[in-house]
Amino acid sequence: MTTQDMIQAMNSFLDDAGIHYEYDAANDTIRFGTKIDGKLSSVRYRIHFNEEDYVVCVFCPMNASDGVRTEMARYLTMANYGLRSGNFEMDFRDGEIRYKVYVDCHGLYDLPEAIVSRSIFVPLHMMERYGDGIAALLMGFSTAEAEIEKAEKDT
Repeated sequence: MTTQDMIQAMNSFLDDAGIHYEYDAANDTIRFGTKIDGKLSSVRYRIHFNEEDYVVCVFCPMNASDGVRTEMARYLTMANYGLRSGNFEMDFRDGEIRYKVYVDCHGLYDLPEAIVSRSIFVPLHMMERYGDGIAALLMGFSTAEAEIEKAEKDT
């Protein structure tokens, strides 16, 4: 499967879903934003295509300030425990928070819609599930333990 095949599969999926996006051909990257349920209210997507894989990153609209980065790291580490598809990340240099999903397409002849769908909707679901906790910690209103308990109480 070529990079262009992966991009075409993603374009078709996004078009069918009615998602408006921008494609940067120079960097083989798709970008778009969307609203989500919860206190974060919106997120930004960046999908970068390589020769045999692609990476979906969904970014929190706000970065963690110096004063909350350690507590945010605790929260994201607790959220990551046991996840099967993707993970939360935070850049300690600037506090950027994102959810990342890596999709290996090596050896595939086509990219099934189910794989594309999961790579788009899993990060969205995770930002909705853990987003209120991220927002509470960004504002310094809570602790990692309290917010994990709220986010995972129904699992």
